[in-house]
Amino acid sequence: MADICGREVDGHARWRFRAGGVSLGRVLLVVVLAMTFGWSLPREARAYEQRSNTISLGIQGGVGLMSGSGDFEPDTTTPTASIPYDAFDLGPGLAIHIRYSLDRTHALGVTFEDLRFDRKTDAIVQPTQFQLNNFLAQYYVYFNRRSKVSQYVVAGAGFHRATFRLGDDSSIQPGEGLAANLGVGSEYFLRRPFSIDASLRGYWLKPKQGTIVGGELFLGIHYYLTR
Repeated sequence: MADICGREVDGHARWRFRAGGVSLGRVLLVVVLAMTFGWSLPREARAYEQRSNTISLGIQGGVGLMSGSGDFEPDTTTPTASIPYDAFDLGPGLAIHIRYSLDRTHALGVTFEDLRFDRKTDAIVQPTQFQLNNFLAQYYVYFNRRSKVSQYVVAGAGFHRATFRLGDDSSIQPGEGLAANLGVGSEYFLRRPFSIDASLRGYWLKPKQGTIVGGELFLGIHYYLTR
């Protein structure tokens, strides 16, 4: 039986979803691996590959993990000590995708991501959360596009905007920096315009005074504006 458990940390509620003892991250991982490597259909599917000049929209949610090196040094007007990037680890994420099909197997896209990483339980720093907003240009290469289940490889580059959340509705904004990602994904078409879209992506980010690497496991829906 699924339940949602809450606990209070530093005066703020932390929520965790459990389904019979299985974490949300593990469920998403099984879905991604199954869709990418294991699912096949016994009957010939219709041509699910998209025509050239097709626009599509999607939204995904998931969980992520980050690891950082270096410390952010606030300016003299901010009453906060230096903040190490490795003081944060797990957290949720949300992504919005817009894609434009160049042909049946290639597409360009833009992506907005809101990634949030909670402070480690043993970390002694003032911020309770590290937020990353990524703005990326993406390039997609699709495989098995005629199948109802198809896979893709995606690479992207752009910039990010970082924010340290202090837990009292205040924040520190280090500014903007470079961002890049590389990932794999799979789409399962419920009907020709609609698909379930699962992806696993790795990230490299260059904030001020440090470096961040991480990964996000996403699951969502995608809609193709077919004619």
